[in-house]
Amino acid sequence: MISVIIPAKDAAETLETCLVAVFAQEGISSDFEVILVDDGSGDATADIAKPFDLCLIRQEHAGPGAARNAGVAASKGDILAFTDADCAPSPDWLARLTEPFSDPQVMGVKGVYRTHQTGLMPRFVQQEYEFKYQRLAKQTTIDFIDTYSAAYRRQIFLDNGGFDPALPAGQDAELSFRLARKGYKLIFVPQAFVYH
Repeated sequence: MISVIIPAKDAAETLETCLVAVFAQEGISSDFEVILVDDGSGDATADIAKPFDLCLIRQEHAGPGAARNAGVAASKGDILAFTDADCAPSPDWLARLTEPFSDPQVMGVKGVYRTHQTGLMPRFVQQEYEFKYQRLAKQTTIDFIDTYSAAYRRQIFLDNGGFDPALPAGQDAELSFRLARKGYKLIFVPQAFVYH
């Protein structure tokens, strides 16, 4: 079982696109569940989620780290996959993201951002990401997994306390560095992409 966990705060503008893409996943060899954690939205985020076959959790605003941890607490999966409410995963995202876990040494996996935006600034930012991805692709292991396209083994995530909800931002970086320092194998999979 794979659990896809999505934190959302005032995500009405992008959430439907995200959820349609998540539920259109192909090539998955196991079942997956979707858990959306509405982190105190003041818009129609929860209403947009209701027609979808997912677990909807609503909480007072506590930040993305706490929202992701709440999703994990409600999940059943052996593999925890994360994306954001403003991302639209490619159809094979989940299959690509979770495939490396066939190696029992792999504890975490990082995917990539792509964009459909044609404006100068988004294209410039995407080029910066692509440059970083080229460097990452040369590494056998990495020390940073961004939660827009991320997966972890559940037990490793729990054994290491999950995301630190006290941090206002950068919870994914802090967890990644903590896991890497302990010697856990984290890898980069450029084929596991989401559109942002």
